[in-house]
Amino acid sequence: MIRSTKHTLKFTTKSKREQINNLFLIYSLYLQKTIDMLWNKEISLKKMMNTKDVTWMDDLGGQYKQLIYKQASEIVRGTNNRKGKKSKPIVKNFTINFDEKFIKSELSNNSFDKWVRLRLPFIKKDYKNQRIEVLIPIKEHKHSLKYKDWKQVKTIKLSKNYVSFVFEKEAEQLKQEGKAIGLDCGYKKLLASSEGQIIGKELEQIYEKISRKKQGSKAFKRTLIERDNKINKVINRAVDLSNIKQIVVEDLKDVKHKSKFRKQFNNKLQRWSYPKVINKLERLCEENRILFTKVNPSYTSQTCSVCGTVDKTQRKGELYQCSCGNLMDADYNASINILHRGAYSPSIQSEVRL
Repeated sequence: MIRSTKHTLKFTTKSKREQINNLFLIYSLYLQKTIDMLWNKEISLKKMMNTKDVTWMDDLGGQYKQLIYKQASEIVRGTNNRKGKKSKPIVKNFTINFDEKFIKSELSNNSFDKWVRLRLPFIKKDYKNQRIEVLIPIKEHKHSLKYKDWKQVKTIKLSKNYVSFVFEKEAEQLKQEGKAIGLDCGYKKLLASSEGQIIGKELEQIYEKISRKKQGSKAFKRTLIERDNKINKVINRAVDLSNIKQIVVEDLKDVKHKSKFRKQFNNKLQRWSYPKVINKLERLCEENRILFTKVNPSYTSQTCSVCGTVDKTQRKGELYQCSCGNLMDADYNASINILHRGAYSPSIQSEVRL
């Protein structure tokens, strides 16, 4: 299992922030220059390059030269592997993945919990070969304390505003006792359980709020963060995993909503957060030794969970009404079908993750 935590840089002093900003300014200039040269085939594209061959980065140490070339190479190769029309990558917001040659975390004995010791590419005055180091103060928070007993990976990510740590732990054996449940992930209801529980109806208000914001604006980005935080809180509060051994969900990664709906509703639907919900559930299952299963979503909302009849006309808005007499919430009906497909029909499961 791998998890990560973010920590703000707001506790750093003004002079330290200036040093970090200078680092990102120089780094971004050389990163973009290297990308340009790779894109124009002025230099060879490979995973690593010998420091002696990196002649276009003045006044940088060899380790920084290799780090910048490696990141530029990864960006260009990633762009080349994409489908469709390709355009040259432009450096904007980015993080730097530092290994132990550049950065180390140390426990603190003052008001902070730890320090991050970062070696900068700048040379100290009057010292020919000594690089400047900056100590970044870190405070733990509720999320990071969950991984206090996990092993910290030596790689540390740094951006202009935060530092990220990565933790790992071996997955434990899956539960053998408990029940299986199906969960239907939707727009108006975040989750509907095969136990009859409806979770997260309040998320629709946030989707409405997002759709009223100008895309790309600060208010838009703040509302996306609000949505993600709300999803985490709702799932943490409402999904009881104590007696669960398996959770089954639909695999909707390739499902796209086309324009049979009016434009205004399509705009809201784009803010629906299936990947966020599924990733959250998957992490919880991994941490609680629960089998997490994805199944083919075909006809789960059109099939009667009582008699098995498939008829799309039997779903009437929020209700599912079958000729056999079955009348229930449509999403509840779908969640039962999802459960049956994952727990009792392994041949049609699209993916199973431990």
